[in-house]
Amino acid sequence: MRGHDSVRGVMLESNIVAGRQEIPENLSTLIYGLSITDACIGWDETEELIDRAASELKKI
Repeated sequence: MRGHDSVRGVMLESNIVAGRQEIPENLSTLIYGLSITDACIGWDETEELIDRAASELKKI
Protein backbone atom coordinates (compact mmCIF):
# COMPACT_ATOMS: atom_id res chain seq x y z
CA MET A 1 0.00 0.00 0.00
CA ARG A 2 1.21 3.49 -0.80
CA GLY A 3 1.07 6.41 1.62
CA HIS A 4 -0.31 6.27 5.12
CA ASP A 5 -2.75 3.60 6.22
CA SER A 6 -4.34 6.03 8.70
CA VAL A 7 -6.25 7.94 5.99
CA ARG A 8 -9.91 6.95 6.21
CA GLY A 9 -11.67 9.46 4.00
CA VAL A 10 -11.39 12.42 1.68
CA MET A 11 -13.35 15.61 1.11
CA LEU A 12 -13.77 17.68 -2.02
CA GLU A 13 -15.16 21.22 -1.95
CA SER A 14 -17.23 20.87 -5.09
CA ASN A 15 -20.07 22.70 -6.79
CA ILE A 16 -21.57 22.81 -10.26
CA VAL A 17 -19.40 25.78 -11.29
CA ALA A 18 -15.74 26.15 -10.25
CA GLY A 19 -14.71 29.13 -8.12
CA ARG A 20 -16.67 31.45 -5.87
CA GLN A 21 -18.62 34.68 -6.10
CA GLU A 22 -19.29 37.64 -3.87
CA ILE A 23 -22.86 38.24 -2.75
CA PRO A 24 -24.09 41.02 -5.03
CA GLU A 25 -26.46 43.77 -4.00
CA ASN A 26 -28.90 42.49 -6.62
CA LEU A 27 -29.37 38.84 -5.62
CA SER A 28 -30.98 38.04 -8.97
CA THR A 29 -27.49 38.26 -10.52
CA LEU A 30 -26.15 35.34 -8.45
CA ILE A 31 -24.84 32.52 -10.62
CA TYR A 32 -26.60 29.23 -9.89
CA GLY A 33 -24.19 26.51 -8.77
CA LEU A 34 -21.33 28.92 -7.92
CA SER A 35 -20.31 29.05 -4.26
CA ILE A 36 -20.68 32.20 -2.17
CA THR A 37 -18.39 30.88 0.57
CA ASP A 38 -15.25 28.89 -0.28
CA ALA A 39 -13.87 28.50 -3.78
CA CYS A 40 -14.83 25.06 -5.06
CA ILE A 41 -13.80 22.82 -7.89
CA GLY A 42 -16.38 22.40 -10.64
CA TRP A 43 -18.42 19.40 -11.70
CA ASP A 44 -16.06 18.22 -14.48
CA GLU A 45 -13.01 18.16 -12.19
CA THR A 46 -15.04 16.50 -9.42
CA GLU A 47 -16.14 13.74 -11.78
CA GLU A 48 -12.56 13.20 -12.98
CA LEU A 49 -11.18 13.02 -9.42
CA ILE A 50 -13.83 10.53 -8.30
CA ASP A 51 -13.13 8.33 -11.33
CA ARG A 52 -9.38 8.43 -10.65
CA ALA A 53 -9.87 7.63 -6.96
CA ALA A 54 -12.12 4.68 -7.81
CA SER A 55 -9.51 3.34 -10.26
CA GLU A 56 -6.77 3.60 -7.61
CA LEU A 57 -8.92 1.94 -4.94
CA LYS A 58 -9.53 -1.02 -7.25
CA LYS A 59 -5.76 -1.61 -7.27
CA ILE A 60 -5.62 -2.09 -3.49
